[in-house]
Amino acid sequence: MTKARIEQMIINAILLSGVVLSIIQFVYNRSLWVDEAKLALNIISRNNFELLKPLDAIQIAPVLFLQIEKIFSLLIPNSEYGLRLFPLFCYWGALFFFYKLIKLTFNRSSTIIFALSLFVFNSIIIYYSNEVKQYMTDVLIITSTYYFVLKSYGDERNKYYLLAFWGAISIFLSSITPIILLTVGVYLLYKYWITKKQLTSLITISIVWTATFSIYYFLLVSGHPSLDSQKEAFAIYFMPTNPMHIDFYKFLYGISRITFISLLPFQIHNIYFLAFLFFIGGIALLGKNKRSLLLLIAMPILLNLLLSALKLYPVKTRLVLYTCPIFILIISSGFDYIVNLLSTKYKLERLKLSVMIVPLLFGYLFYKNGFPERHEEIKESINYIQQHIAKSDKMYVYHSASIAYKYYSEIKYTNISQPTLWGTMNRDNKEKYMEEMKDLKGRNWLLFTHVFGDEETYIVSHLDSLGYKKLSSFQTTGSSVYLYDFGL
Repeated sequence: MTKARIEQMIINAILLSGVVLSIIQFVYNRSLWVDEAKLALNIISRNNFELLKPLDAIQIAPVLFLQIEKIFSLLIPNSEYGLRLFPLFCYWGALFFFYKLIKLTFNRSSTIIFALSLFVFNSIIIYYSNEVKQYMTDVLIITSTYYFVLKSYGDERNKYYLLAFWGAISIFLSSITPIILLTVGVYLLYKYWITKKQLTSLITISIVWTATFSIYYFLLVSGHPSLDSQKEAFAIYFMPTNPMHIDFYKFLYGISRITFISLLPFQIHNIYFLAFLFFIGGIALLGKNKRSLLLLIAMPILLNLLLSALKLYPVKTRLVLYTCPIFILIISSGFDYIVNLLSTKYKLERLKLSVMIVPLLFGYLFYKNGFPERHEEIKESINYIQQHIAKSDKMYVYHSASIAYKYYSEIKYTNISQPTLWGTMNRDNKEKYMEEMKDLKGRNWLLFTHVFGDEETYIVSHLDSLGYKKLSSFQTTGSSVYLYDFGL
């Protein structure tokens, strides 16, 4: 086989790996965690029209995403599979467009293999390919939009027609679309400044995007009752505005760690290696022929920081998942620069072939990191209770476990009908947890998940100290169960 044929086979194998890994994660069907369960309860309990109204449990999601989720939930009812189908399809779309994007960006197959491996063997991207939230949709929007911007067209006007249509749809599908469209608008304006072409088309799509966003904002976002609660919940993820204060630099350091530990593969492993490639890639993109690409890649990061400083959009891992492809492009630019330097200066042609081991190395590290991904496996705890619960037993459900437990009750996953005491949130005074359990009698099952701090340890240790007999216990990832006899 020729070298080009071998390289294409490796690329195809990586693409297939992405599809297979996402399907394995999908079939594994991990439990919904509390945030997913909150959104899922809204989707399954409301009709399509009701999903246009503010959601319960301080949830916010793009309306088109909610409508599509509702349709899939009806296709496969009473199951997480229906709710996870659309995020899975979004991942496949994002994988396709990212591959197309890196083919437009890089000429070397070795760099394409490297970039694609960073995207495919990335545990956080695979995890969110099966998350009942809109974050994988965000990744699809940025990869597809950038591809539409950079690809060649027989008639350049077709680019603007496509961007006008896709941008308008994306506004209703993803919360990060305004960041992407503003970036693309500035990029196209920069291109016009150089070429002096397509000014009318640029003005037209700007009007379409602005009008569409204005309609969406004033009808569905402005005055939303959950906005203030959302801002309060994400307060620590907004960037300080005073560069003379140490907190400003602590925040920047923190988000750097979020990027290189949380958003990129292997977490703490190779953090300095990836950061080094990111630095080199940024310098390489400053080259005369790549400045427009740097503008397209870097501007969303800067806009996100600005919106964070204005307390409009926080910098939190899942909320900035869409920047994964951006950082991978910059890191891959650094990799491409180094490979080119070494192969040109030292005539190390075989160095290009050595990248063939990259997918194997990345795949091994991905597997070693733990796969399929698990989070808060409340279904395993529910199964344990159902296998051992007696008719006369009762239940105590910790406050943060109540949402996920109610979801699984709603879809008839659990058939537990015993009396249930729903815990309340008492983070400011943990002693109240003991007060709400003081009237419990007989055998009671305690169900925990999404535990805040040491609250579970506090409750269990106090029950033990009071002499209540622990009859059984079960622990799994992110969830646990205890059976206590509270006496007569």
